[in-house]
Amino acid sequence: MNLTIAELAAAVNRSETYIRQHIHRKHLAVLKEGSRVYVKLDEASRWARERGIPFQMPPSAATVMTMTPMEDRIARMTVLAGEGPDGRLQNLFTLVRHRRKDGMGPWDSEPDEDWRTEKLADDLYLLSFDAFLQHCEPIIHGVLDSGALHVKDLEVRYDLASDPRRHWAYRDERGMHDLSLRSPFQRHSAEILEYWSFADQPQKHWQEETKSSLTSGRSRFPRLGFPLDLRPDRVGNLMLARAEDAITCELQLHPQDGTLTFRVEADADTAEAYRGAVWASYSGDEVLRRQIAIVSGEALIELASDIDSVGFEVFRIADGQCIDLMSHHRIMGITGNLNISMGPTLRLEDRKRQFTHEVNPFHHVSNIKVNADDQGPELDRNIRRQRLDFIYHRQDASARRDGSFCRCEPGQRGAAVRHFRGILAEDSEPPAPIYFADPYFMQSARNPVEFKLWLDAFEATTGAPLLILCGKAKEGDDLSPWWSNYPTSLTSHVHVRIFTKRCDSKPAFHDRYLITPKREILITNSVSGWDSDGVTFIKSPYGVYRAEAERLWSTALGSGPDINVEELC
Repeated sequence: MNLTIAELAAAVNRSETYIRQHIHRKHLAVLKEGSRVYVKLDEASRWARERGIPFQMPPSAATVMTMTPMEDRIARMTVLAGEGPDGRLQNLFTLVRHRRKDGMGPWDSEPDEDWRTEKLADDLYLLSFDAFLQHCEPIIHGVLDSGALHVKDLEVRYDLASDPRRHWAYRDERGMHDLSLRSPFQRHSAEILEYWSFADQPQKHWQEETKSSLTSGRSRFPRLGFPLDLRPDRVGNLMLARAEDAITCELQLHPQDGTLTFRVEADADTAEAYRGAVWASYSGDEVLRRQIAIVSGEALIELASDIDSVGFEVFRIADGQCIDLMSHHRIMGITGNLNISMGPTLRLEDRKRQFTHEVNPFHHVSNIKVNADDQGPELDRNIRRQRLDFIYHRQDASARRDGSFCRCEPGQRGAAVRHFRGILAEDSEPPAPIYFADPYFMQSARNPVEFKLWLDAFEATTGAPLLILCGKAKEGDDLSPWWSNYPTSLTSHVHVRIFTKRCDSKPAFHDRYLITPKREILITNSVSGWDSDGVTFIKSPYGVYRAEAERLWSTALGSGPDINVEELC
C-alpha cells in the first residue's frame, strides 16, 4: 500500500514540510504518478523505525502484505491439501504469488476468479485460484483468523504460528548459493512473508507421500509453484510472495566481441531509487566489478578477460536492501556422442504372439563425437585446469580434516588400521551399541595384522556391545568364533550373527559399514583387502545404514520369510 505525504505526516505526527525535506535528501524513496508523490508503506515504516519516530499505521494500511496499489496486481493462490486421519483436509503447503497486472506472466491479466480443484490421489488435492489481489486478500485474512479455508464443499484446516517471518527469495541460477529459497518468479526476485506451521500431522502425511512416490530432483507438483519435494521443512506453511517487479533487469554475455549488455526496463521515476552492480570472474579471480546506474535501456560493458561466471545485483538506495540477484556459470565446453545402429531390429514375441522385447543383434554402430571448447588461449586453459585441480585437493583435504573421508591406497594398510582404531577409541560410549557389518568378516583374521586389529577393536569397545553382522561363515566351521578361548573380560561384549538369504544361502547384505553412536562410516573393502586393494572410509550423514543394521539385528534368530539368522556361540 502507498501513503500520500499527508498520510505519512499524520502517521508519524510530523509536518508535511518535514517529510518533504527527508524525501529531498533521499532518506525516503518515493513513487510518482504525475504530480502526486507516494511512499510505500514498508519504506515509511523502515524510515520511521531507523530514526526512532513513533509510527501509527493508518487504518487503511492494515493488511497482511505491503505492496503497490492492489488494483494493479494479479495474485495466484495454490493450495496442496491432504486428508488427515480424521478424514478432514489439512494444509500441506499454500503459496500466494502476486505481480503487477502489466507484468510478464505467468497468469492472465484478466483472471476468472474461480477456484479449480484437482484430485491428485485418493487423499491429495491441489486447489488454485487466480484473482485481483484485493479479492484474494480477504481469503488470506480469513485463513489467518479462522484457521480454515472454505472452497465450495471442501474445508482445508491450517495450524499456523501467529508471527510471520519476512525474508527474500532471489532468482540466482547457480544452484549452489546459500540463500534460503529460489524465487518463484522467473524474471524477478521476491519478498516473502511466511507463516510457519509446527504441527506434526502435515509432516507425517508428507513423509508418507514421499515414501510412496520418490522423485529425482523434479517437483511432482509443478503447478504448486514451489519445489516442496526439495524443501520439506516448509510443509504446512503459508507463504506470500510479492514479485519485486518495479524494475526488470537482464544481463547478457556476448563472447564474440567480449562485452556484456545490462538491460533495464523501469519507469523513469522509479529507476532513480535503485543502484546496481555487475561482476564477472574467471577461474576464481574477479575480473570485473562495476556499479551500474539503473536507467531504462541498455548499458554496454567491455571485458578485458575471458570469464566463466557472471552476475549482477540491484539494491534500493534508501535502505540498501538487495531486491534482485542473478549469478550463473558459463558453460565452457560441450562433448556429445551420437550412436547410430546400422542393423535391423528384431521384434520378439512369445507363443501367444504377444510382444515381449526388441533387440538389435547386428550392432554395427557409427560414432560421431562433437566437441566444443571455448576456453580461450592456452594460458587461460592451463590456469583453469590448475584451479580445478586445486579445488579437488582442497575438498579432499577438508574432508580429511573433519573426519568425513579417509582414503588409504594399496600398501597403506597400517594407516587404514590406525584410522579404524581411532574411530573406535573416540566413539565408544557404553552402553550404546556399535555395529560392524562385513559379509565376509569370518574370513578375516588370516594374518597377524588382522588378528591384532580385532583384538584391539575388542579392547577399545569394552563396555559397549560390539554387534558384528556377517554374511558367511568359514567353510566347515562349527560356528565357534576364533576368539572363543580368550578371556571373557575381552570378548564378552562381542556378538556375531550370520545373515544369509533363505533361497541360496548367500550373504543377505553386501555393503560394509561401521555404525557408532556418533557417526555412520561406509567402508569400501573387507579388512583382508586393505593391503592389496586399499580402502576408503566415508562418513555418511543420512543414517540409512544405521537403520539397516538395526533392522537386521532385530530379526529373530532362525529361519525368517526371506533370510536365515544364526548367532555364533
